[in-house]
Amino acid sequence: PTITDVLVDEFNNRNTNFSSDMKESYSILIVEDEEKIANILMTYLHLYHKFKSIVWARDGVEAMQKISNQEFDLVITDLVLPRRDGLTFLDTLRKIPRYYNLKVIVISGCLTADLTMGVIKRNVTHIIVKPFTARQILLKTMSILKSEKDVSKKVDSILEKVARRFLLRGTDGQKEILRDESYGFKDLITKKNKK
Repeated sequence: PTITDVLVDEFNNRNTNFSSDMKESYSILIVEDEEKIANILMTYLHLYHKFKSIVWARDGVEAMQKISNQEFDLVITDLVLPRRDGLTFLDTLRKIPRYYNLKVIVISGCLTADLTMGVIKRNVTHIIVKPFTARQILLKTMSILKSEKDVSKKVDSILEKVARRFLLRGTDGQKEILRDESYGFKDLITKKNKK
């Protein structure tokens, strides 16, 4: 198991009742300038039925406009962005009292110790390093939002259904995507083939 698996299991095994916190649907803002990465994130997030509203902003300026017009349960942001970078976006966001505790995940492919400390100083403790997998994205978002009692089990169920659907009906191209480690499905196929 990865460190993420261990932490999620620890989180889920606490004697805490989250049922009163669970909502029927969640709204997520993705702040990412690269369309391909934004589309991958949206595809992964749409795998979970409770993520009903997923909105994309290309930079921090557009993100603040979207936040002023809609309520979000979670923001997923890159750090390297045009016009207003991720740290400046977080500064702007955190200066508004009602957004100080808004849940945020930072996704970046170029994290340094200084950038990591900068993120933490802005009240963000959830960081995912690119490249990421569907499993990482779903585990992190669902855990932060406390959307399920057993997040790890739910994520495994979602990914297994996706893998099974592609294996049964998928084209050769789709099957190749499943075998590509960067998408996070390869371990599911390996488990299935061993059974």
